[in-house]
Amino acid sequence: MLSASTHDTQQEPARPPLPWPVWGQWTLANTIGEALGLGATLLAGILLFARLEPRIGPVLSAILGVLAGACVEGGIVGTAQWLVLRGPLAGLSWIVWAAATAIGAGIAWALGLLPTTIISLTTATAENASASPPNPSELVVYSLAAALGLVAGAILALAQWWVLRRFVPRASWWILASAIAWALGMVLVFIGTSFIPDSGVTASVIPILIAFVVLAGATVGAIEGLALIWLLRGRDIAATTTTSAASSPIS
Repeated sequence: MLSASTHDTQQEPARPPLPWPVWGQWTLANTIGEALGLGATLLAGILLFARLEPRIGPVLSAILGVLAGACVEGGIVGTAQWLVLRGPLAGLSWIVWAAATAIGAGIAWALGLLPTTIISLTTATAENASASPPNPSELVVYSLAAALGLVAGAILALAQWWVLRRFVPRASWWILASAIAWALGMVLVFIGTSFIPDSGVTASVIPILIAFVVLAGATVGAIEGLALIWLLRGRDIAATTTTSAASSPIS
């Protein structure tokens, strides 16, 4: 009777806290990673591929852009993220995470460059056009940017989810978090590129581009970081519950 009473009044194990230090590390890693990876890819695309396109054509130029996005941004960001994840996710391979991030980034870049490639091909074949189409409004541009980020973020996270699902439960939420994060981040990137004059990139514009890329990376990192620490706590709660159930006395 006494043992039954003691068992009934036994307190539930305390819920593990959210690992906020991981959130800060993830946000910082994404800020630095995107500043280096996405910033370098954008500058290469603006300064190099724009000049190569008249010589090699829009299709080959887009292919080079996709390869640059996958290798440069995917490799740098994936490595920065792995440096954070290797602590809470023991056993996570750098090559696996970096490769998943690079594959996702490459597909996302291919999706992002597809509309401009089609427009370039259409413009090149319409030499007899008497007038250029009107420029879309800022509302339309930024709405399309958000939609592009929503899809690209989900595609990027889909490759990372394939790895995360082996370490944390409910890893599919990572896809939604990344989609929302990149919907906001892509708008910031488009705002930054809106400062580029029609004549091309100038020295005074580069700091503005870098600032908006850094801001986009921090925004994406902060939102994804919230999802990450939530997933990590869910894993810890599941582990604590399992341990408590295994160690509880049988009455």
